[in-house]
Amino acid sequence: MARLPVLQGDRARRPAPPGPEAFLPMFPEHLRARGWADLDVLLVSGDAYVDHPSFGAAVIGRVLEAAGYKVGVVAQPDWRSPAELLRLGRPRLFVGITSGAMDSMVNHYTAHKRRRSEDAYTPDGAAGRRPDRATTVYARLARAAFGPTTPIVLGGIEASLRRIAHYDYWDDRVLPSVLVPSGADLLVYGQGEKPILEIARRLASGEDICGLTDVPGTALAVPDLGMAMLDGRDRKVLELPAYEEIVLDKRRFAEFSRLYHLEHNEANARILVQRHGRGPAQRHVVVNPPMRPPSTEELDRIAELPYVREAHPAYGGAHIPALEQIRWSVQILRGCAAGCAFCCITEHQGRDIASRSEASVLREIATLASKETFRGTITDVGGATANMWRMECTSAEAHAACRRASCVYPSVCQFFSVDHGPLVDLYEKARKVPGVKHVFVGSGVRYDLAQADEKNGARYLEALVANHVSGQLKVAPEHVCEPVLKVMKKPGVESFERFRKDFERYTRKAGKEQYLVPYFISSHPGASLEEAADLMEYLQANRWKPQQVQDFMPTPMTLASDIFWSGFHPMTGKPVHVTRDMEEKRMQKALLRWGDPANRPLIEKALRKIGRLRPGERLGPGMRPGRRGAGRPGPGARGGTGPGRGPR
Repeated sequence: MARLPVLQGDRARRPAPPGPEAFLPMFPEHLRARGWADLDVLLVSGDAYVDHPSFGAAVIGRVLEAAGYKVGVVAQPDWRSPAELLRLGRPRLFVGITSGAMDSMVNHYTAHKRRRSEDAYTPDGAAGRRPDRATTVYARLARAAFGPTTPIVLGGIEASLRRIAHYDYWDDRVLPSVLVPSGADLLVYGQGEKPILEIARRLASGEDICGLTDVPGTALAVPDLGMAMLDGRDRKVLELPAYEEIVLDKRRFAEFSRLYHLEHNEANARILVQRHGRGPAQRHVVVNPPMRPPSTEELDRIAELPYVREAHPAYGGAHIPALEQIRWSVQILRGCAAGCAFCCITEHQGRDIASRSEASVLREIATLASKETFRGTITDVGGATANMWRMECTSAEAHAACRRASCVYPSVCQFFSVDHGPLVDLYEKARKVPGVKHVFVGSGVRYDLAQADEKNGARYLEALVANHVSGQLKVAPEHVCEPVLKVMKKPGVESFERFRKDFERYTRKAGKEQYLVPYFISSHPGASLEEAADLMEYLQANRWKPQQVQDFMPTPMTLASDIFWSGFHPMTGKPVHVTRDMEEKRMQKALLRWGDPANRPLIEKALRKIGRLRPGERLGPGMRPGRRGAGRPGPGARGGTGPGRGPR
């Protein structure tokens, strides 16, 4: 198994020079400046090249560089010609392909399938610098440029979440594994550092790419299953329903979804096999079990590689919005144990939490604080979630056998550590780093975990509210109706109400004026216009007027997306209401954004449709609708004022 390289001395923390020599090479002159005749690995990315630990191509490039490989980057190439891929020459080992930090279709289109006008990962936010389905397009481009003998390895979130057959919202059909249309040799899914090092090591030792069939955290497509060399492996093989079966049968698709959603624990996951096609075009997609997540020591080394933390100077100082959003933030963990139905983090990074050490986090904060442009504020400390740092399964025996899709739903597992004490201590030490005035937590707080922590949960919430809120704290109850929350795998509204009371109490105690900003999702599977209207009543009762509402967008491999396509819950087989009609989606979103007068026509139309507004009747002041049934209150229908109640 490949090991992550150990950094020597203080290399990662010395200020890097600002010129192109501090970055991975992007142009031939950069190769010549290093005295290189060629590369070992060429990375092709749909994002601009930003040398920062939050940008995947930079992380993979730096990890390979630290292991002694010569790595170059081609960022956002012209996809109409292979010329830009050829500018750094043919790599000795492989070409690595990523669409970037987002699935290119999510990057390009809204939930209503409208083209977005901006791209946060492109200089000056300009749209149009990457193609739709970028992973496939770039892989084909690389094959055209370098021919059949140069290995092509896919990675990044687009490849990871399309590693097997999946529902695609934009084509509104089930698509095959991205390995099939791309023609790539190998796909790395999840956290890619350890698999990519093993791939590089084995190719450098002379192995053929066709022999790399057993690397954890990878997938491949072979015409003959015997080529996958599954015999003698220490894991059982699970044959999934064939691609052609699940395309035609939605119940079969739901069964397929149930099977693969139970195979995410690296300790017991089976090798997944799925046949695509028949005859000469037949391919067997083989998905190896996940790679073990990085240890604390490994994650520290990854985080402390010599990133410049800037965009490449080739962009001439252009503004890259995504960099500005995270410039002064610190990632302290990876993975998510929650497994929410609509979220892809568990499918991508896994359920096990990988945490950095306290010392490493404090060193990074000190590095940021030493920069001339730092103004004293760490804008966010967290990860996929804010408060799962150092949380883990406390029973090796239970973990080895566990097939739960979530460590926290429907209740927190008895073996899952929820101690917030170390995190409170980390926050306190971070505030004492010289030059640091504020350490904020912007979003991602799982208040149900704090509530489950009888020892330090209250201490965490009080410290959070007193010292680490910048004026507004974004939280994500997502909905208030129990049937919808059950599909989402989110805690009940009573958990949010309890947290809100605690937030208000600790805010008053701290003598501050600050607010909760709750996030909600419209049109999620399980939510009809009735549930959306109930949620509107709740928002009105609490005088919340959300300015932004996330309309549900099905993304590959999430449980909610599979429910959206099939109409059945994979884990129960029971039918679930889904909203596929675009007008109804707009109605649900309008109901949640009831405070915008422009939404009045859609709100009235929605309420008439479900009988809460009589024909010809208009909404009164405050857009108050009629109620469903005599005197029936909406969920949580109570008012109140005071700090923490939300912006008026």
